[in-house]
Amino acid sequence: MNHKIIAWVSFSLSTIIILILFGRTFCDDYTFWSPMPIQYDITGQIGDFIGGVIGTLISAVGFYYLYLTFTEQKSAFERERLESNFFDLIKLHRENVSELEFDGKKLVENDDSLHIGSSKFTGKSVFKVFFNQLIICKTELKHIFRSPQIYEREYEQKMLAHPYVKKNNIDIYQLAKIDICYNIVFYGLSAEGVLILKHMFKGKYRDAIIDFAIQYLRLKPAYDEDIFKKWSMIPHNSTKARRRQAVQEIYNWREKRILDGNFSEIAENYHNKFIKYYGGHQFRFGHYFRHLFQTVKFINNQKNISYKIKYDYIKTLRAQLSTYEQAILFFNSLSSLGRAWEIDPEIDSVSKFTSYDFELITKYNLIKNISGEFLYGLSFKDYFPLVEYENDIVKKNRPNYH
Repeated sequence: MNHKIIAWVSFSLSTIIILILFGRTFCDDYTFWSPMPIQYDITGQIGDFIGGVIGTLISAVGFYYLYLTFTEQKSAFERERLESNFFDLIKLHRENVSELEFDGKKLVENDDSLHIGSSKFTGKSVFKVFFNQLIICKTELKHIFRSPQIYEREYEQKMLAHPYVKKNNIDIYQLAKIDICYNIVFYGLSAEGVLILKHMFKGKYRDAIIDFAIQYLRLKPAYDEDIFKKWSMIPHNSTKARRRQAVQEIYNWREKRILDGNFSEIAENYHNKFIKYYGGHQFRFGHYFRHLFQTVKFINNQKNISYKIKYDYIKTLRAQLSTYEQAILFFNSLSSLGRAWEIDPEIDSVSKFTSYDFELITKYNLIKNISGEFLYGLSFKDYFPLVEYENDIVKKNRPNYH
């Protein structure tokens, strides 16, 4: 029962009883309003009754109010501590973003979408670099992904039966392309990055596809103009056989220093001393995404505040995210690195919350500010249909969150 109701009931009962005591005859026609002299044997009994019953009731009400005071003070303290912790996390988030850097001054990639031919990027602008490399990677691997045979058979069946895939009718082959491209751009194609990628993709995607994608993209330089000219001569839009032949001839020249194919002009002097275009962003964004996820999870797991209050907290956090940050979050959440956001949520089995309450992207509309219906051919609304995007007209039928 609401504590205000209990207080009013207690007060009302006390008033009624007192009125009865003072307004009615208790014994021998004696009342408090009688002109007769005070009869102490009678009034003493009444006094004992008032002291024993009414006094106890009033004391109980007083203790109850004291309990409410302590409870409200405790609640206010916990709320204050929660807010303090949350805003400390916001501060750390801002610091993580402010530390981001990318040097694009000597980058030889001549793509209008990058606009990074002569700039050093810091802070939020680095997310644009990451985003554009993802799009470029997806474009450069387009010819490799023409075959639908991307998955290993067992993992393909697992993905087709996945609850989230079935619920949203997701194209698992598009999902595989996102996963492969995101991880290549994230980890990069250094020797260490290649080992990580092959380990991650083992048993998921066909070795032949992954091996060629890695070989092909490792040939692209970041800053070496001479090698970039050779890279541009690889028949990117030609047949699969000619591309493979060109790439293989370059690696043969590196290993044997022999030119015996149709691509001698490309292969000759195609050394491997250049800095790779896909150098990786793990050291930039690894801690960023771990911290962002833990911040949202921290608020979501609070059991003593309402969903509205939680949403207001996360809305404050979302206000810190630029459009490019939300776009990268979209790709991260679909990759095998970030599926705990929604596709494979970390569900607390002992919690009163439903499974919907752990689908964090949708629950808190974390990507609602991405503009447009598509991201370079990707319909992000297919993956997160219940997010309330800012350009939506029709209201979504969302679950009742806790």
